[in-house]
Amino acid sequence: RPLVRHRTSRGFMYNPSQKAQESFRDSLLKILPQKYHPTIIDDISDHDDVEATVNPTVFFPPDEFLEMSVKFRIKRPLSHFVGNKPGHGRIRPNAPGKLHNSRSDVDNLAKFVMDSLNEVLYVDDRQVVSLKAIKVLDSDGLCRGATEVFIRTLEEDDIV
Repeated sequence: RPLVRHRTSRGFMYNPSQKAQESFRDSLLKILPQKYHPTIIDDISDHDDVEATVNPTVFFPPDEFLEMSVKFRIKRPLSHFVGNKPGHGRIRPNAPGKLHNSRSDVDNLAKFVMDSLNEVLYVDDRQVVSLKAIKVLDSDGLCRGATEVFIRTLEEDDIV
C-alpha cells in the first residue's frame, strides 16, 4: 500500500497512512526479538534503565549508513487466473508478466516502508543512503503479494 501524503485540516497535520504503517510495523515486530520492540512509558522515573527507555534499541545504530533493497510483489487480480481462481500454475498464458505499471508509484511504496521501520530497525530513515526498489506482479504460489526488505550496512569502501 503506498504512502498517502500527510494532510492538513483545521491547522493540524495528520498522517492518513498511520494505521497501515502501524500494521506493517506490527507484522515485523512479530518476528523480531523482544529487545527491539519499542517501549511505551508514562513516567521515566519508574524505570531502572532510564537510558534504554529514552533511547530505544534498534537493529542498526544511528551512526551506521544503510543500503536498502525492497521488492514489492503486488497481488494479482483474479482475472489473471484460469477460472478466476488463484493457485499454483493457474496464471493465464495471456496474463501480464511480472513487470507491469499498476496503480501504485514505487517511490510512494518505498517511502511507506521506510517510514514504517523508523525506530524499529533504524533510528530514522535518513540513515538509508542507498535505495533500490522494484514492484512486480506476484507470480509465486497463490500470488497474494508480499513485501521483501533487505537492509545492510554500507561502508566507504563499498562505494565505487
